[in-house]
Amino acid sequence: MADRLIRGVLGDGVARVFAIDVTGVAEQTRQLHNLRKDAVGLAAEAVVASVVMAGQIKGEECLSLQMQCSRPQCAFIADVDATGGIRARFTPEAVFLSEETGLDGMILAIKSLPGRELYRGVTAIEQESIIAALNRHMGASAQVDNILNIQVRVAEDGHIEHAVGILIERLPAPAVSELEASAEFVVTFDPVREMDAADIVAAVKAEVIQGVDLEILERTDVTWRCSCSQERVEAILVGLPVEELTDMLKEDGQAEVICHFCNVGYTVSGERLEQMIVAKTPDEVN
Repeated sequence: MADRLIRGVLGDGVARVFAIDVTGVAEQTRQLHNLRKDAVGLAAEAVVASVVMAGQIKGEECLSLQMQCSRPQCAFIADVDATGGIRARFTPEAVFLSEETGLDGMILAIKSLPGRELYRGVTAIEQESIIAALNRHMGASAQVDNILNIQVRVAEDGHIEHAVGILIERLPAPAVSELEASAEFVVTFDPVREMDAADIVAAVKAEVIQGVDLEILERTDVTWRCSCSQERVEAILVGLPVEELTDMLKEDGQAEVICHFCNVGYTVSGERLEQMIVAKTPDEVN
């Protein structure tokens, strides 16, 4: 796999599988935001987690994953669409993570359509890893057994060598009791939690996981895709009060906006600002 989300089912509908390799996108996130120290690994894990959480969105749906931590102090946000487009941001550039205490904070997942929120779920991170918090989040929201494994490796020079993950979700078992199905699921697939990145990739490529056949239903390429544009920047500025636009024009003679996700800069000329002010003035006077 290479920057791809693979969806499939195991056996005769025993479980659903989402396998992810977003090494390239995670590395792009590191480079764009100049990440160092433990920020690199945390950001890569969060990128994988974002695509995992977005595995079931479709059509025009979008998944936003936000993480806010008090220890260490850091923040992450990613937006993922159903076609595999993703943009992500992690701050600050460097953090130091204690393996003994883990993370403290919260994860917020929001699924939405344009102009309409469909779902919002919040999960606390309590002296643990992103993986542990996500396991609780998905168990509580879906109320089914799941196995999650995220594997990230950061090289000595700081670049990301791999950022992969796999999620296995048990499906309802009509032929046997839920208790029996749950026990069998755990016995069969719990070893997946200990698989390294190479083993995950090899198992998906062989289409066999823990001796159970994997039927691949869909492959979706995952790519960095930011929604920023000159038009969107101007649309944001148009929404500002006349006073703020006037201050920009007087102080700088223009407006400069830098996208927080991709660091691309946009310039709105003084002439365009004047047009916005003139267009808005009658409305605000009335």
